[in-house]
Amino acid sequence: MLDQICYDYVGYVVAVEWHVGSSYPLYSAEGRAKWFMYPPPYQGAYATPWLWVDGRQRGFNYYLWRSFVEARLSEPTPVLITLSGIYDQTSRNGTIKAWIQNDSTEALTMRVSVVITEDSCYYVGPNGDPWHNHVCRDYIPNQYGTVLTIPAGGVDSVEQPFTIASNWNEERCKIVVYAQSTTIVPADSSYPMYQGAQVAVMELLVGVNEQKSVVRPVPTVTVVPNPSRGKVEFRFTTPVETGYRLEIYGTDGRVMKEFTGRAKGETRVMLKEKLPSGIYLYRLTASGVVQTGKLTIGE
Repeated sequence: MLDQICYDYVGYVVAVEWHVGSSYPLYSAEGRAKWFMYPPPYQGAYATPWLWVDGRQRGFNYYLWRSFVEARLSEPTPVLITLSGIYDQTSRNGTIKAWIQNDSTEALTMRVSVVITEDSCYYVGPNGDPWHNHVCRDYIPNQYGTVLTIPAGGVDSVEQPFTIASNWNEERCKIVVYAQSTTIVPADSSYPMYQGAQVAVMELLVGVNEQKSVVRPVPTVTVVPNPSRGKVEFRFTTPVETGYRLEIYGTDGRVMKEFTGRAKGETRVMLKEKLPSGIYLYRLTASGVVQTGKLTIGE
C-alpha cells in the first residue's frame, strides 16, 4: 500500500520504511531506536505495521492510509528544504547538505533527520511481501539528527558525510531529509513534520573533470506570479553552465509539464499554457541540487 501511494504521488510523498525486528535481514537498529522515540501508540505498546504521516501516528489499517496522506497534501507548510551534495562511486563516500528555510512569521525549532534508504530489497516477510522499498539503511549521524532553531524568515543548514555500504545497491539508494517538530502532540504519539525532501544518490555523482566542492551554489527558484491565474515564469540562476530539468506535477502524481535544457547565469522558463486550477508541485534539478516548491493556479 505504501509503495502504491508513493508511486501515485511521486514528488509529493517521501517515505522511510523501518524494519524493527532484529531477526529480519532488513533490520535497522537506528530505525528501531527512531521508532521508540515516539511514545507507544497502540494501547501503550508498539505494533507493526504502523504508519506516521507527517509525524502523526495513523495506525495499522492499510485501507485508511491513502486518505490520511491525501488529506495532508493540501495543507500548506512554512518550511522549504533544498538539497545539494556530492557522491564518489570509487570510494562510495559522499556529502549531503540541506538548506532549511523558515517562511513563517515565528521561530521554529525542529529536529532535522538525514537517512539513507534503499529500494527493491528482496526479503519474503511474514506477510508474504517479497520486495521492499524506502528501506531505512542508516540514520546520519544517528537517529537523534540535528536540532535547529530557525528565526522567522531565516535559513539554516545541516551538512553530513555519508557512506553507501558495499552490500547496498547505490543505484537504488536515496538520501532523505526531513524536519520535524521537537514538541510532542499530547495523546497523539506524534512529532508533527514541517517538510521532507529526497535525492537519489546517483544524482550527486562527481564528474571526472568536476571540481569536488562540497558546497554547491543553490539555484533558488522564483515563481512569478504565485498564485497565478495564467502564465507562470520560473526564474533561477546558476553560476556555471549546467543541465537542468524542471518538472511540474499534478496532485495525482502525474508530470503535467517538463522542461529541460542548459543554463548559465539567470534562466527563465515560461509556462505559457494555463493549467487547471489547483495546487501543483514543481521540482528543479540542476548542478546536483534538487529544489521543490508549490505552485497555485487560480480560476
